[in-house]
Amino acid sequence: MYGAGMPILFPIAAFSYFNVWSLEKLNLAYFFKLPPSMDNKLTINAVKVLSAAPLLLLFNGYWMVSNR
Repeated sequence: MYGAGMPILFPIAAFSYFNVWSLEKLNLAYFFKLPPSMDNKLTINAVKVLSAAPLLLLFNGYWMVSNR
């Protein structure tokens, strides 16, 4: 949401996502005996919540760049 005003947040977020992804793969491979059984409900709820993120970035970015 604040990426337009502070672009350094994009590489920080990319590093954070890569770090979480790699640690989840490591934990799944070495520590968990069976992966959790998940259905599509978790994915559908996440997509519903995150569908507003581009709109929030657009409005907040315009507000930060317009300097009003």
